[in-house]
Amino acid sequence: MSNRISLEFDGFDVLKKQLDELGGEATERAITDALKASQSVIARNVESAMQPHNRSGAVSRSIINGTSPKWTGTIAEIGVGFKISDGGLPSIFLMYGTKLHGQPHVKPDRKLFNAVYGKQTIDRIHAIQREAFEKVLERVMK
Repeated sequence: MSNRISLEFDGFDVLKKQLDELGGEATERAITDALKASQSVIARNVESAMQPHNRSGAVSRSIINGTSPKWTGTIAEIGVGFKISDGGLPSIFLMYGTKLHGQPHVKPDRKLFNAVYGKQTIDRIHAIQREAFEKVLERVMK
């Protein structure tokens, strides 16, 4: 699924305020770095979880990675997971499972689901986002 992630970690407001006070493009750089790093983590998780389903490779080729955030004013977004329009539609059926005549037909793949939405993934992303902000703050303060 093509989802978007946001910046959410403890102390975000404090770090953002510090970067804003320093001026320049430090805040934008920190946000871009944090979003790209988050996308990369999810892409690696999904690639690993897709191994059992990689018959033709079509769904794996739809994994979103290496893109830049799209800025709309002061809001930045970056896609994560699968690009549905580029062959990622089966990822939905793999993550959530399917039923045939009311009976389970394809069991949900929890490992694939957790690669995008799991608590460990979310916790890792929050830590990476915080690190990205702290690195930019450290560079700017030198």
